[in-house]
Amino acid sequence: MKRVVQTLIAVAIVLLLIQASWFSYLFKGVYATYLQGHVTSNIFDGTAFEAGNVLAPNPQPWPTKLDMAYAPSDALQTMFSDIETGAFLVFTRDTLRYEDYDNKVSPDARTNSFSMAKSIVTMLVQVAIQEGKIPSWDAKATDYLPELHGAGASVLTLGNLSAMTADMDWQEDYYNPFGITAKAYYGKDLRATVTGCAIGENVGQQYEYQSGATALLGFCLEEATGMKVYEYASAKLWAPMGATSDAFWHLDDSGNALTYCCFNATARDYGRLGKLLLQHGRWNGEVLVDSTFLYTASTPGLEAFYGYSFWVGSVPAPEGELWESEVPFVALRGHLGQWIVAIPERNMVLVRIGHQEGGGDRENGLPSSFMQTVTEYVQRDFTSPVQKPKDALGSPQEVIEPREAHAMGESDALPVEAGR
Repeated sequence: MKRVVQTLIAVAIVLLLIQASWFSYLFKGVYATYLQGHVTSNIFDGTAFEAGNVLAPNPQPWPTKLDMAYAPSDALQTMFSDIETGAFLVFTRDTLRYEDYDNKVSPDARTNSFSMAKSIVTMLVQVAIQEGKIPSWDAKATDYLPELHGAGASVLTLGNLSAMTADMDWQEDYYNPFGITAKAYYGKDLRATVTGCAIGENVGQQYEYQSGATALLGFCLEEATGMKVYEYASAKLWAPMGATSDAFWHLDDSGNALTYCCFNATARDYGRLGKLLLQHGRWNGEVLVDSTFLYTASTPGLEAFYGYSFWVGSVPAPEGELWESEVPFVALRGHLGQWIVAIPERNMVLVRIGHQEGGGDRENGLPSSFMQTVTEYVQRDFTSPVQKPKDALGSPQEVIEPREAHAMGESDALPVEAGR
């Protein structure tokens, strides 16, 4: 009995030491991940966090004209099944043309976007620049976060943070429970964690994908605007775009939003971000995000596949398309294969939510599952026979013939500049 008591005391002391140590975040991480049957964060883990709500006070539902011509091919559908796709949606112009849900994802489910949030934060910083609350992307990060340190801290700009050229002392790893990425995700104070990372001497000279950079960018935004990032997102993007459901950002125990990830929304509302790209940052005639900046953000930086927090690239045009050999795309991407892809030359947006990204070779820095999807929807001829679909809730929807869809009048969805 005495030995049992001693063992319990020893275990209690160890647990108290861990709770007081750098690794105290492990308790939350184990609960939110391993005890839920996962080996990394997951698209439904928002239930383990407090929420910073991004309000949707002005809902404007999508026009919906479902058309099975836009369904994935059998080969693509098989791939989607293999990687546990939860939702796949196709929009053309202003209209939802196809949607499918599976693997516990429903039309009303708000799922974690992971690093798609990086693109959202970048757009919000641009809004703050347009409003004069930040002078430019050349503004120094230390103007907002004076506690930054390291050889390159004094020259680090907001542009460096967005373009992933910050040279932070940070190793990106989503599966190591003892790494800085896990501590940032499950820890009690994100600001203390990321500002504790030294800034190296090679700022602006090399690309290295680091979630800590966007976390710093988010804190700079909050200091500049005097608003929490989720409040600013609601006022400047979510409400003006007519989102139909409130979104939310994960918060840590100190009330900090995990800005580098963890923006949660429905699949249909994610499609609005793609539409905003197609429309040069305009919505219903109002400029939300400056078009010149979006062009710059979707232009490759030090790497051919990355701009200012947007993934960029192109896929071969279909045979017989004479005016261009490659069709460009711009994308928001997140862990486990969360995608919003804008294809300007097709006036098309693809949204994919899922539990895995899939393996395979990478092309131009992007996973093969992503490239397979974009390639198919660029090269497809959407004039195949139409089946009568139903929407995600089982209700019959208006169906239009593919050729009629292509002949529809112009909307406000203008293509982004081609030939980037």
